Amino acid sequence: MRVLVMGTGAVGGYFGSALARNGDDVVFVARGEHRATIEANGLRVESVAAGDYTVRAPAVERVPAGWTADLVLFCVKGYHNPQAIEVIRPAVGDDTTILTLQNGIGSADQLAGAFGRDRVIAGAAYIHALRAGPGLIAEVGGHCRIVFGEADGRESPRSAAIRDTFSAAGVDIELSGDLAKALWNKLVFICALSGMVCITREPSFTEVLARSETLDLTWRVMREAAAAGRASGVALDDGLVEATMAEFQETSEELTSSMYLDLQSGNPLEVMLLNGAVSRIGKEVGVETPVNDFITACLSIANAKAQRRAGL
Repeated sequence: MRVLVMGTGAVGGYFGSALARNGDDVVFVARGEHRATIEANGLRVESVAAGDYTVRAPAVERVPAGWTADLVLFCVKGYHNPQAIEVIRPAVGDDTTILTLQNGIGSADQLAGAFGRDRVIAGAAYIHALRAGPGLIAEVGGHCRIVFGEADGRESPRSAAIRDTFSAAGVDIELSGDLAKALWNKLVFICALSGMVCITREPSFTEVLARSETLDLTWRVMREAAAAGRASGVALDDGLVEATMAEFQETSEELTSSMYLDLQSGNPLEVMLLNGAVSRIGKEVGVETPVNDFITACLSIANAKAQRRAGL
């Protein structure tokens, strides 16, 4: 399968490298020293789940002329979508599928507006990883998973082909019959993790959960998100919040937040696609979301400053 990885960070770098390692024809989109290092030395992966390895594949800033993808793995931060959509446009042909693994709610709609809904599939990536340096992806959690699916819940030939391609590469991947539920499950998870780590400025989620005050706020972030999802018509499990907290308690020492890394680096934040999405949807469906509102409002200052510096 010809695969274009749009965004060679933690998510795109890890899952794209798994496909390249298995023999798929992968092209990575990257910039600067990261791109130059991949092009010269390959993309190096240090992984608890898959071991350490290096893959050699083209790394480009622009898609080669005349090259079209069977699959575009769309993994940039949501605030880069307008630019990234134009980067992938030359690679999108009549038979191309775009799989977005971005955090939050709404990226599939943006891609559908640019390329047509029939070319887009959404998914959620569960991975604890970071870009540890130029040409280096570090996966530290030990379990990486993708949940994705067609909007109508069917198992189409293209979704089956994507599932089989990732499975052959050793990736734990689930083809879900309820995509909205899968995306909201991830939203509940990531709003609590990234929202609380960023608002407390505490990189260790273990520390956030250890204090009764911030533990209570973490519960409230999740309950608000789940309530907004259910009110918008998503059939979330009754025990979702409790199950997510149990996962946090078990894995908190390994959890990382890319939004916190962006905050510390002065980069734009995905807050409007995460806690901000809960806040917005809550208002639309009549659910109060005071903790998510507070997180969104407080982080909006840093986000606005970073977007101005980045010219976004």
